[in-house]
Amino acid sequence: MARRALAPVILLIALTSLAASQAVARYVRVGQNFMADRIAKKVDPIYPPTAKQARIQGAVTLKVVISKSGDVENLQLVSGHPLLAPAAIDAVKQWKYTPYLLNGDPVEVETTVTVNFTLSDKPADSSSAEPTGGAFSGIISPPNQGNPAPPVPQRIRVSQTVEQGLLVTKVNPQYPKEARDQHIQGTVVLSVIVDKEGNVANIQLISGHPLFAPVAIEAVKQWKYKPYLLNGEPLEVNTQVTVNFTLAE
Repeated sequence: MARRALAPVILLIALTSLAASQAVARYVRVGQNFMADRIAKKVDPIYPPTAKQARIQGAVTLKVVISKSGDVENLQLVSGHPLLAPAAIDAVKQWKYTPYLLNGDPVEVETTVTVNFTLSDKPADSSSAEPTGGAFSGIISPPNQGNPAPPVPQRIRVSQTVEQGLLVTKVNPQYPKEARDQHIQGTVVLSVIVDKEGNVANIQLISGHPLFAPVAIEAVKQWKYKPYLLNGEPLEVNTQVTVNFTLAE
């Protein structure tokens, strides 16, 4: 009798173990060097003219999520110069990978991509065409010992797209009742200073309807960002924030 009673329990354990062994992970973390070998299509970044003229070089590090089909579906900036980061993001989001298979099934992948921007030590001849792409590598190149590192600025200007990728906490504004009753919609644009800890330290209104501006400011001042790092040092950031107010039809 005891054996008969235990039989269903043993069968259930066996089936559970079999299902667990056959389960396919939907999301895996894969090393940068391994995924670099699986790039099927790579678009080189365009070296920003302003950075080229200022002789700015450096590495941009991105956290990338790759879909089951091998497309880059999400990008987050980890570190990099604000003049170089947008060009790196625009290039990497066009990359295509060979799908990553786990137990024969494609899975989403999170990995890191490092894009290096380096300039030739020899100034380009005025009659020759300038290179359009930044150099890519999985390894950060050591700094040029002949040129001292430029001083780290206390505050930098970062595009709205790049800073949005560092947003950790977002508080949505309350739709003003008066505006809702009058079916008013619109956009509020703010100039925002984010301190070294990622807190919103200062907000200035650029444009927006007077019914929307106060609630947009009240919401955005509660936002929290990851600190923006340049050469490993946190910096204050000046950026823009756009808050949209729309009503469902």
